[in-house]
Amino acid sequence: MSPTTTSNPAPTPTRTPVFVSHAEPLKRDLVYDHRAAQAALPVRVHFRDGTSAETVLVLTPGQVELFRLQVEQVIGKRRDALRKETEEREAAEMGRREGGDR
Repeated sequence: MSPTTTSNPAPTPTRTPVFVSHAEPLKRDLVYDHRAAQAALPVRVHFRDGTSAETVLVLTPGQVELFRLQVEQVIGKRRDALRKETEEREAAEMGRREGGDR
């Protein structure tokens, strides 16, 4: 056997790879396994070919804490955006009322 030949060649793919489009959490409870020290979030993975599959996203305690912080931040940003949108809509409505009184 020459130095460039291996006894275990790479397997030939049997199908074209399917790429992930996105994943979404399922409306199920997150499960914590104390013995494994990990949480499992049920998710549906969507593939670019239109198919999907259910699986779990496994998180360590540190990843759960980081995820909690990130979710809290995005909830705050959404709340701020909604508040700003409401204020702008109210200001525009008030401007229309005042403009109509002239």
